[in-house]
Amino acid sequence: MAEHIVHILPEQVASQIAAGEVVERPASAVKELIENSLDAGARSVSVEILGGGSALIAVADDGSGMTRADAILSLRRHATSKIRSAADLSAIRTLGFRGEALASIASVSHLRMQTRRAADEHGVEVAAEAGNIEDTRTCAMAAGTRIEVRRLFFNTPARLKFLKTLATEQGAIADAFQRIALANHHIAFRLSADGRTIFDLPRANSALERFRQVFGPRIASWMLAFDLDRPGIRAQGLAATSQESFATGRMIFTFVNGRSVRDRMLIRAIEQAYQTLIPRGRHPAALLFVDMRHEDVDVNVHPMKTEVRFRNGGAVFDVVYHAIRDRLADQTEQAPVATLVDPPASSSDDAATGPVATASTGEDARAGDSGNASGDSAPDRRGDAPLRLVPDAPAEKAFQRPLSLAYDRDARGGATAVAAHPPAPIPMYSRLRVIGQIFAGYIALETEEGLLLIDQHAAHERVTFEKLRREVRDGGIRTQAMLAPVSVELSPARASQVHGALSELRAMGFEVEPFGPTTLLLKGAPAVFGPEGGAKLLTDMIESMGDSGFRGGGEAAFENWLKQLACHGSVRVGRVLEMAEIHSLLAELDRTEFKTNCPHGRPVHIQFGRGQIERMFRR
Repeated sequence: MAEHIVHILPEQVASQIAAGEVVERPASAVKELIENSLDAGARSVSVEILGGGSALIAVADDGSGMTRADAILSLRRHATSKIRSAADLSAIRTLGFRGEALASIASVSHLRMQTRRAADEHGVEVAAEAGNIEDTRTCAMAAGTRIEVRRLFFNTPARLKFLKTLATEQGAIADAFQRIALANHHIAFRLSADGRTIFDLPRANSALERFRQVFGPRIASWMLAFDLDRPGIRAQGLAATSQESFATGRMIFTFVNGRSVRDRMLIRAIEQAYQTLIPRGRHPAALLFVDMRHEDVDVNVHPMKTEVRFRNGGAVFDVVYHAIRDRLADQTEQAPVATLVDPPASSSDDAATGPVATASTGEDARAGDSGNASGDSAPDRRGDAPLRLVPDAPAEKAFQRPLSLAYDRDARGGATAVAAHPPAPIPMYSRLRVIGQIFAGYIALETEEGLLLIDQHAAHERVTFEKLRREVRDGGIRTQAMLAPVSVELSPARASQVHGALSELRAMGFEVEPFGPTTLLLKGAPAVFGPEGGAKLLTDMIESMGDSGFRGGGEAAFENWLKQLACHGSVRVGRVLEMAEIHSLLAELDRTEFKTNCPHGRPVHIQFGRGQIERMFRR
């Protein structure tokens, strides 16, 4: 190994670095020190903090270590072993690259560094105060590096004054630590605060196992592995089933080439993949790894290195969206699971199974109802009109496109084998025993695990919405002619708006013509619903029309109107179904993509575990 690997960057290189405050709070120092450990090839990293990080930050690793000369030089600004020329900035392959972290931390603290290479007989200890080296000596230690930062910001009282409470600063450190741990499951991490262990994470065989270590088996059982590889871009990771969602986006984690980033485009791609699957205002859980050529992404954008710039952002968005959306299309037990790249460490991975949705998901359902003004709970006034399902649905089993779920990275850079354990599957509804219908709105099914309730309106709404959307993609919504034209009276105040929206109504499958200033003549209705309730369906759509008609918003707005059309035309709560209609609905639902949620995001089913029911009876 070369004697000197740390060097001062030339002025022309340093001037091109996105400089700024590296250390704005203790969490920033922790993040920079851990990233240095990872760049040094550490397989184990331990962090200890006192007083929210202001009193002490100690980071120890078993990485490559440094010589005496390199240890002293590393405390100087723009001293680094990771880049040498301006050309290196266009393809950065390490977490750190600026050579500012140690110098910036040392300038506002009492810093003590102990480091030793495996080939050296002794280690070296360097002590610095406010950036000035006070002492150097030899020391006995194992190979690796340990850095202690005490009295952070002792010489900058203004910055010290702006720190938050100890609990807030400790939480920020835990968040930064957690993000790094999620991206590096093959490395052991430990974090303790004021003598109390916060995280103790042994090396894991997969990203799912590390996710389970951090968040527990319950949330981990919701996660689905996804993987989509396109030329130059690969999106892989874990995404929660559409039955689960959160009030905030705190459970979305995004990484680019192993680096934790907060990129709004990536988050938007994840959120859009869940469109029509979770209620508006709710957010999914996702662990996204984007791997791409280093020259296609610029990380030299922000001083904190949490923002990136893509050379082709549209292509990245497309890969991320389709990777997750395609995986969510079929969440049943029939969905394939890839062969593992790494074998599980133990059989304990198989223990974290559970219901996909429990009775607690009723809260999410209520949240979805509050945003749906279509009156799902109102009885169906069409009385005994037959339930119309998709008339030309295929009789064969649903086809699920092959998915590659496992993924691998090299030992230096990342994760392997996401799918160490498949999540609890969504059942094939039509294969379960039908107990009956309750409250004229919910279908009760018996499973091996317990009782499953299906919202008949949400189920039929998803079936009809996917049928309508498929017809739009194939050229247009099919119209079925009425036996005799039906006149529909309009409100004089809305008549001009309705007449201006005739083209949109025809695009939705209604064959309509003006018949006087306040009357429409309906000659046909969307074939998916049949002509029986065509006039009422048209009236409902007109009532839900906005002040500007159905215009504005482009394709996304038209899809929202398709949701309304599917909602108004689907069977409502309050409609008693015959057993044959129940079986037909379940079979159609099993042949439908995204069957777990209605287009507005409400759950199609809620499951009560057998153990949960038995506990209610104190068994």
